[in-house]
Amino acid sequence: MLRIRLRRTGQKHQPSYRLVVADQNARRDGDFVEIVGHYNPRSEPTEIVVNEERIKYWLGVGAQPSDTVHRILHKQGLTTTEPRKQATKPSRVEREAVAAAEKAAAEAREAAAKAAAEAEAAAKAAAEAAAAAPAAEADAPAAE
Repeated sequence: MLRIRLRRTGQKHQPSYRLVVADQNARRDGDFVEIVGHYNPRSEPTEIVVNEERIKYWLGVGAQPSDTVHRILHKQGLTTTEPRKQATKPSRVEREAVAAAEKAAAEAREAAAKAAAEAEAAAKAAAEAAAAAPAAEADAPAAE
């Protein structure tokens, strides 16, 4: 499968990239099919040059852009789909809030189960008392 991805060029600590169409199994800076643009993130403003005609051709024949290239192409208006959001690790405060909410929910379930058990026991005791009361009245001598 073909991919549209970045190929690193430039000097040490001064990266710039070429947008290339390459086989997905090829090395990052290895063989490629075609150069379709370049990207320099270090310039102000960021320099992005894209051969729109060739990008549209390669997307049309099934080449898949990498996530970074997809974001670049979306900024240029060449893709209609939104780029995937990068997964972020929740902060400590968020994790603690989720843990506290789960703990509160577990305690609420426990309390509800305990209350249900007590209500069931009370109902059972009332039923036994009601059943025992007519039997006690039947055993007692009738007062005349």
